[in-house]
Amino acid sequence: MGIRSELSRFLGAFGGMLGLLALLAGCGGLGGNSLLGDSGKLRIQSVPGSDQAFPSGFLWGVATAGYQYDGGDQTSQWAEWERARRVEHPIGKATDHWNRWQEDLDLAQDLGLNAFRLSIEWARIEPERGRIDPAAVQHYHQVIDGLRARGIEPLVTLLHFAYPAWLDRPLTGGDGGWESDETVVEFRRYAAWAAQEFGPKVRWWITLNEPNTAGLTGYVAGVHPPGKRNPFAYAKAMDRMALAHQAGFEALHAHDADAQVSINPFIFHRRQHAPNYGTQASHDLNDFSLLDRLAPATVPTREAPPTAQTEKRYLDYVAFDYYYALGFWDVSKIGTFWEWPIYPEGLYEVSKKLYERYRLPLLVAENGLATESDNPRKDGWTREAFLVNHLAQLRRAMTEGVPVLGYMHWSLTDNYEWGSYTPKFGLYGIDRRDSELRRFRTGGAEVYRQVATNNRLPESLLERYLGKRN
Repeated sequence: MGIRSELSRFLGAFGGMLGLLALLAGCGGLGGNSLLGDSGKLRIQSVPGSDQAFPSGFLWGVATAGYQYDGGDQTSQWAEWERARRVEHPIGKATDHWNRWQEDLDLAQDLGLNAFRLSIEWARIEPERGRIDPAAVQHYHQVIDGLRARGIEPLVTLLHFAYPAWLDRPLTGGDGGWESDETVVEFRRYAAWAAQEFGPKVRWWITLNEPNTAGLTGYVAGVHPPGKRNPFAYAKAMDRMALAHQAGFEALHAHDADAQVSINPFIFHRRQHAPNYGTQASHDLNDFSLLDRLAPATVPTREAPPTAQTEKRYLDYVAFDYYYALGFWDVSKIGTFWEWPIYPEGLYEVSKKLYERYRLPLLVAENGLATESDNPRKDGWTREAFLVNHLAQLRRAMTEGVPVLGYMHWSLTDNYEWGSYTPKFGLYGIDRRDSELRRFRTGGAEVYRQVATNNRLPESLLERYLGKRN
C-alpha cells in the first residue's frame, strides 16, 4: 500500500479517535450520576407496552469468550502478554470452563435460555501454523452438540480478542498481528475451515469481537496486546480488521449457505438531552465508521449519503455491544468497569439509530453490569434492576418497529476480564478464594430466568425495578 493510501487510512482512523473526544466534549454539563437530570430525579420513564411478550423465537442468551472462561491457554498472544507480566492477575484456570462446560451449559438451561454465545479459540485449534489440534476440534464439537441437546442455539464468535501468537510473527516479516495483510489471508482460511467443520451445526456467526476496542486498547492506549501507542499502527489495524471481517464473511457464506454473519463493535454512546433521539447528529462515531464500511447506509444521514442498493454489504444483521453512555466527566471512568455510567435509555437510542441507518435486524451481542469484586456499586445499581430497565428500553424500541433478534447478557458467570479478576459480571458468581470455583446463583440470575422463561417482562418485575437502581 502506497504512502498516500496509508496517510488516508491514518487520517480516517485519527478522525475516529478525535470523534470520540468530540463526542465527550459535546456533553458539557452532564457530569455526575448518568441517570440524574437537572432536577436530581431518575430520568428513566415508565415504558408503555413493556409487559407485552417478546416475539416468538426471540433469542435469550448469555455471551462468553473462550480465553476468559476456559483457562489453560498457552499459545495465544494473550498468553504471551501474561508471560511478559503485563496483567494484574495471572489467568490460571479462569473459570475452568474447558473442563466444566457441561455444568455451565446446565446453568444456562436452568435459566430458560435458548441461545449461548461462545468463541472457538483459534489458538487452541491451530496452536502452530498449519497444525490443527484434533482434541480441541472435538472439544468444540462436544460443546456445540451439548448446546443443541439442551435446546440452545449456538452463536459462535470466530475471534474474541485472543489469536494464535504465531500471527505476530508473519512469514513475510515486518509487523504482525492486525498490522499485517498476512493476518487477513490467514483469517479467511480459518473462517472457511470453521464453516466447513461447524457449519452444519451453527447458523449464527460473529467474525471479530469489538474490533474498535481491540484497536483502541492495543494500538492507542497500549494496555492490551500488542501494547502500542501509535496512531499509524491503529489505522493499519482497523483497516485489516475490517478486511478480515469481509474475508470471513465471504468464506463463511461460500461454505455455509445458511450462515448469518455479523461483527459486534462496542458502542461508545453519548447521553442525550433530547427526547427525540433523531434531533442530534450521531454520537457513536468510532463505531459507525466501521459499520458504514461494511454495510453502507441505505438511507441518507448527516454523516453518510444514500448508497446504491446494489453496493455489496458485509453484514446479515447488526450485532453490537452496549454497556454505558458517557458524559464529559465520565471519560475517567472508562477503565474502571464498576464505575461505568449506567444509562438504560441508551439501549433504546442506539437500537433506533442503528436500525434507521442500516435497515438490518439487530442483535444485542453484549450488555451487562460490573461490580468491584462482590461489593455493592456506589451508584446503587444492582444486576436485577439493570436487566429490567435495559430490557424495557429494548422492548420500547421494538414496539416502535425496530427488529431485534435477541439479547445476550454478559455474562453467565464471573470470569477473567483481560488481566483482572476484580470486575464481576456474572449471573452466577464465583469466589476466587474457593479452590473448587463453585458457581453460586445471584439475584440477577433469577430475574433473567423469569424474563427468558416467560418471553416477556413480567409485571411484577416492572413494578419492583422499573425506574429504580436496586
